[in-house]
Amino acid sequence: MAGGGGGDDGDVSRAQQPCRGERRGHRQKEACLPLDVIAEIAARSDPATLVRCAATCRDARRRIAEDPSLLGRLRLRDTERFVLPLLRGHLAGTTTYTGGEKTDVYMVDTTAAAADATRLVNVTRLVKATFAEADQTLSNVVSMDSRGGLVLVLVRANYQRQLLVCNLATRRCLALPPEPVFPYANWSTCGVQYVLLVGGSNDDGGDGAAGRRFHVLKSMLVLSQYRSYRCLLVHTFSSEDGAWSPLTEIPTPNLQGSRGNLYQRPLVVGDVVHWLCLTNGGSYMLMLHVRAAARVNVTALPASFPRDGKTKRQYLLATATAGGNPVVLVADADRISAWEQSKHTKMWKPRPQVVIENETILGFHCDALAELLEKERRSRKRKHVPELLCFGERSGAVLLKIDDIYHCSYCLLWLDLQSKKIVRCFSPDRRMQVYCAYEVDLSSWVPTFSNAVTL
Repeated sequence: MAGGGGGDDGDVSRAQQPCRGERRGHRQKEACLPLDVIAEIAARSDPATLVRCAATCRDARRRIAEDPSLLGRLRLRDTERFVLPLLRGHLAGTTTYTGGEKTDVYMVDTTAAAADATRLVNVTRLVKATFAEADQTLSNVVSMDSRGGLVLVLVRANYQRQLLVCNLATRRCLALPPEPVFPYANWSTCGVQYVLLVGGSNDDGGDGAAGRRFHVLKSMLVLSQYRSYRCLLVHTFSSEDGAWSPLTEIPTPNLQGSRGNLYQRPLVVGDVVHWLCLTNGGSYMLMLHVRAAARVNVTALPASFPRDGKTKRQYLLATATAGGNPVVLVADADRISAWEQSKHTKMWKPRPQVVIENETILGFHCDALAELLEKERRSRKRKHVPELLCFGERSGAVLLKIDDIYHCSYCLLWLDLQSKKIVRCFSPDRRMQVYCAYEVDLSSWVPTFSNAVTL
């Protein structure tokens, strides 16, 4: 029988079976590669292969995790598989009003062994170290975006704005030059958005302060009643050039409507930035090719795509696989669904796929969630609409928020899109505004290999 069973050798595993030479009666030593060669091969493979190599034995794990020269040569290829261990937590902010309004940023580390344990890393202290004498004048710190272990932070000090890119692993920050101001700002209903795009590591010639090559994209969508003024305005900062690019105006004539909303959670797939745009004329996906000169693709979502009206809904951009085509997650009172594009025609499918039912989410075993639901039962029944907060592009995890009816307490849950299961639930000690997911880069993740490495 396949898989074991009937003969004398059925209970003997492959690892315990003798090699061919021994079966023939000869003591022939099996040919094998040196461990350092295997580690070099693993460092040039995809993340899934690297983890499997580290899981084989303690010597391989130690060689991969503790060899500094190997970490410097990590060249892991992109893979279609999500790597959940890259998810470290999320960035959040809290505002206090003692002695004036003040906003601080924390990295909420959810990698503790206990299911509901969290640890706060104060990002504001790291930012203060960049301003040698600004401890008293630094008022507000807000995280704008995070990707590849770097964090884009906006600081307000002495009534001035300052953008910084921080590396939480090396605890170093790089202050960007003054950002340019957009014209036609009074014609836009969507506001200014920032996107952080991360490139190679230090040995690739990355910036010495942040440790990685990166670009900061500053954009604003102008939707005027006049078609000639419907465009996407873009400025780009490059860490290699150390300067902002001139203003680029990219026409978007395919957008219908004069009022709209460019959702604050953009999605980055390779060098393409995606936005979900809902206007009074339709639902659209905007795709900006960063390395292509002034090129924006606009695709219309199907007429059956649900828009927020009398029925409360939540929207978030994600991908079904790492680096794959974008999908639009829609949460309502019953379930979370995914609207996908066809791989062949690139047209949006008229019907969504169900990701997870809300009953499954609320049935997850978590003390904090059970306590919140118990409060709901004592008051009155209502259907929860999970709030879609952010998406980890390399880990494939979505952060959900379940609020109680009085908005006094809430639970945060991580949903793994690969398994379509809730993998973590916790209730923060204080009410904090969630900014974005925080994922470490591969070279920071490898040294955290434990004795039980799985993927």
